[in-house]
Amino acid sequence: MVNSYGLPECLDIVEKASGWKDRKGKLEPFRGLGVACSHYVSGASKPVNWTGEPHATVNIKLDFDGSLTILTGAPEIGQGSSTILTQCVAEVLGLDVTRIRILTSDSLVTPKDNGAYSSRVTYMVGNAAIDAATNLKAILVEAAARKMDVLPEDVECLGEVYRAGSQDQGMSFEEVVVAALEGTGTITARGNFDTIPESWGGDKYRGAAIGGSMAFSYAAQVVEIEIDPDTADIRVEKVWVAHDCGKALNPLAVEGQIEGSVWMGMGQAMTEETHYHKGLGITGNMLDYRVPTIIESPPIETHIVESIDPHGPFGAKEAGEASLAGFLPALTNAIADALDIRVSELPITPDRLMEIMEDKKKAARRDADQKVGA
Repeated sequence: MVNSYGLPECLDIVEKASGWKDRKGKLEPFRGLGVACSHYVSGASKPVNWTGEPHATVNIKLDFDGSLTILTGAPEIGQGSSTILTQCVAEVLGLDVTRIRILTSDSLVTPKDNGAYSSRVTYMVGNAAIDAATNLKAILVEAAARKMDVLPEDVECLGEVYRAGSQDQGMSFEEVVVAALEGTGTITARGNFDTIPESWGGDKYRGAAIGGSMAFSYAAQVVEIEIDPDTADIRVEKVWVAHDCGKALNPLAVEGQIEGSVWMGMGQAMTEETHYHKGLGITGNMLDYRVPTIIESPPIETHIVESIDPHGPFGAKEAGEASLAGFLPALTNAIADALDIRVSELPITPDRLMEIMEDKKKAARRDADQKVGA
């Protein structure tokens, strides 16, 4: 299912931002530009558990003090999912986020969640949060209608005020909460999300780990590098990256996710590798298993493309992984531009690149000797 597609715009952006047309093939020796595209799923559509349970469930608890507590099993692991879920609930109810608390991953009180993988949380749990907030809003509207002696469809929800006409002062949110909780006490509204069967992919995904998705994000990036001819050390000078995330619910968080994806791509492409000696791991710590740090980070120019997906929460798609995979081929394309060498093994460490460069020199000398001999 492809219902939103911003890749052409992503390519146009990085082409212009990097000066691709004017600079490609015209840089100084040992410098190069490379471009690549990538895409990623917004969660796996096929059920993880074939028990009939939803893909995501969110509960919202409303108490007499007017506070709302989001209860979700979705783990906050630094990607900003708790902020996004809070924003989704606040948007539906028209309330300030300061009224809302969120409790995550406490299996004693939160509903089960399948976890943070395949960039599913914003898309799937976000939709479940919207559903829960919509269900809670219906309860509040019904309570307000009962107190104002009007029909629920005549009640206008303005967040902090519920009214039945433009001339009506209406009821405050606190008054509506008290009315809703009369005779019931604390209310918990539930929201669910399920993918639609037509997004599962059918037999063509048989045996796949992920399968189909209801929405795909897209990204394009240009990588500029400089290579030290004596040490074969690769320095990433700059990265230009554009990411189609559907709708950026929190642009600052999306920017951070894009930058994190580039860093992860750098690690896979340039340093990260698992080594064994006689069956024993010898890269089992962060000194031997090298990941990029802020010192190695190049300037990363991020651009957000909003294609608005019809099935995503307020049009959003994933924003955390699509920009990762593109770095690897963009880097190897930049190496090819700088050295006329095609790399076929990653990570491309200085010793590996030096060996390839030496092999090229030997081949060039061999060819020259053969021409002289002929």
